[in-house]
Amino acid sequence: MRLNNCIPGLALAFSLALTACGQPADSGAKTKPAPVAANAVDAQIDQLYRHPAVLVTRFLEEEHFAHHAVDAATSREWIENYMKNLDYNHLFFLQGDVEQFVSNDTGSIAANIRKGDFRVAFDIYQLFRARSHDRMQWVAQRLDQPFDFSVDAYYTPDRAKVDWPADQAAADQIWEARLKYDVLTDRLGEKKKTANSVQTIKKRYELFKKNLDLLDHEDVIETYLTSLSALYDPHTSFMSRKSEEDFKIAMQLKLVGIGAVLSSKDGYCTIEEIIGGGPADLDKRLKPGDKIIAVAQGVADYVDVIDMPLRNAVRLIRGDKGTTVRLKIIPAAGADSAREEIKLVRDEVKVNQQRAKARLIQQAGADGKRYKIGVIKLGAFYNAGLDSDAAGDGDRAAGGCSDDVKRLIDKLKQQGLDGLILDLRGNGGGLLTEAVKLVGLFIDQGPVVQVKDSQGRRQTLEDNTPGLAYDGPLLVMTNKLSASASEIAAGALQNYRRAIIVGDQSTHGKGTVQTVAELRRFIPSIFGEAPDSGSLKLTIQKFYLPNGHSTQMRGVIPDIQLPSALDYLELGEANLPHALPWDEIETTKFTPWRQPCDAALPTLAKDSAARIAADPDFKLLQDDIARVKKRLEDKRASLNETKRVAEDAENKKRTEERDQAIKAISAKLPPVVTFSFDDKNSIVEKIGNDADDEKKPADPGDGDEEPADKKLTTMDAFAADLSLRESARILAEWLNLPGGGAVTAKK
Repeated sequence: MRLNNCIPGLALAFSLALTACGQPADSGAKTKPAPVAANAVDAQIDQLYRHPAVLVTRFLEEEHFAHHAVDAATSREWIENYMKNLDYNHLFFLQGDVEQFVSNDTGSIAANIRKGDFRVAFDIYQLFRARSHDRMQWVAQRLDQPFDFSVDAYYTPDRAKVDWPADQAAADQIWEARLKYDVLTDRLGEKKKTANSVQTIKKRYELFKKNLDLLDHEDVIETYLTSLSALYDPHTSFMSRKSEEDFKIAMQLKLVGIGAVLSSKDGYCTIEEIIGGGPADLDKRLKPGDKIIAVAQGVADYVDVIDMPLRNAVRLIRGDKGTTVRLKIIPAAGADSAREEIKLVRDEVKVNQQRAKARLIQQAGADGKRYKIGVIKLGAFYNAGLDSDAAGDGDRAAGGCSDDVKRLIDKLKQQGLDGLILDLRGNGGGLLTEAVKLVGLFIDQGPVVQVKDSQGRRQTLEDNTPGLAYDGPLLVMTNKLSASASEIAAGALQNYRRAIIVGDQSTHGKGTVQTVAELRRFIPSIFGEAPDSGSLKLTIQKFYLPNGHSTQMRGVIPDIQLPSALDYLELGEANLPHALPWDEIETTKFTPWRQPCDAALPTLAKDSAARIAADPDFKLLQDDIARVKKRLEDKRASLNETKRVAEDAENKKRTEERDQAIKAISAKLPPVVTFSFDDKNSIVEKIGNDADDEKKPADPGDGDEEPADKKLTTMDAFAADLSLRESARILAEWLNLPGGGAVTAKK
């Protein structure tokens, strides 16, 4: 989301407030860092960041939406958070190390940071570095000894929420299990079983040590200040000069790479979001939550990226347009030893490719009539005109997503549309103005969203355009990955009782607004312009729906909930540490829709639940959800090779059965008609698998490419989308009810 706004009294350039935290896989500056010295902080770096540190503290206390002081209590939490960020899996520090630094601080680091003093940051970092080097020597020696994979033992890969080791002996036991887990997982994950897994793990830890030695003063200071800012909320962070340049490249929308937002979680480079119109989005195989464990350029050997700093991993993934990158991933819902290879051709994220698309499907109602259901998929709230620098020739003739949706609605009406589904699943946000305009297509004027700043001042954004594009039955689909502007659109339509919201337990819950302050603008300089010394991304506002409810934390709760594995993965704002709480303000005046959907909801919800309970396809989904829940409740991984091989065989069998079931369903479905925009801004109509943009041609000479007959076609993808199929059934039943409004939909 981009707005033109300022923090009161500060000339801050407002920039972005739409997606989950992370770093685009297509951004980054190529900077060669200098290693951190073993003793005092480098005087030049110290001087560069002394004033910014003071400013960061001031902005957090005075301008952040939460408004709380950096005091003694904050200091202790800050130290622990900094040590967690250095040692995210609690593998290097001992419990006594943490207690020593935390208990000895009575607010001194809060006082010191106001003077730009980083000594505590480097004292802690030097201890971490010493502990890490000692451990890497231990690892190298241990890997020269054999492992026994026949005994029953377990390891918990995710140690972020457990205590640090009590002493060195306890740490040795943890590392013994970790190395067995690493070696066994690599053995099971390779297509061809070899004896080289130990060497692979050796290289991984050698690379970890090398990356550790390459960290410079700016990296340490950035981690230290971000550990403080993250205590205010998960979207507030300090960016050093290098990260600031990464961020600026990302905002240009000229992203050459795979088109994904990445973050570092428990040592893994993890997919946070798929950017619409990018190679990953068009390929359809990468999903949020997938972990990238290795990266290869073209046909070259893989480079292990586990425990690699995120910036370095991003640089491996990014590359020149038209070049090939291969990714080895662990699927989000797969077993720890599951491995998939995904090959992508790097390209720019093109606005034209992420534009709204429509489908026309046929759905039988209870009366036997086949209703024509339109489905408009909107992956982001864009405006090709505003994003003209990133647009192609065809894009320059296009406008915003609201204009595209209106054209698609008109096209669907020409086909005899009975009811409409607006699919906002996976929509991470975008331009707030476009979200307001989109809501305006379905209501005849009124407030859409309220914005409150840190001073308590409110602003209401309204649809002021008379008339509407569609007045028939409307169903909006959401999921846990629907965030920011998409939550505003869905929430407003729900407030007006204009649409039935169907989806996961809730949307993402990203209801805050950030601004980016370039700190050098606030540093007095005697001799010319102050040097670039980083930026602070700061949360300054919150969103509220017309009824006064915030979208923060809770998101939008659907009227009808469908089963989803996403509800059990650690996605959404509520799972992020220090997320701002939900609250509410006064409602605005708005007039509910003249034919509210409330009366139909009890019947529709009851019948949907009954259908799901009796549907064999949903039974398979429920089984998968039960397995995901069990895996998340017991996060231990077996270190017994026989048991792991059996688990992998069972998972492979289940996957093959799912693929066969999907293709069987697909063969029985009526053809789906797809409408999309071409490079000349015209709407192109395709039928059935002629509209297939999921099926990719095999790369000549690549023997590892998946056979074409095993890939999901467009019809297969529709068959596999149980939520969309059930949403169509809900809408068809609504149309069949008295007052369902099927007639008005064709106007």
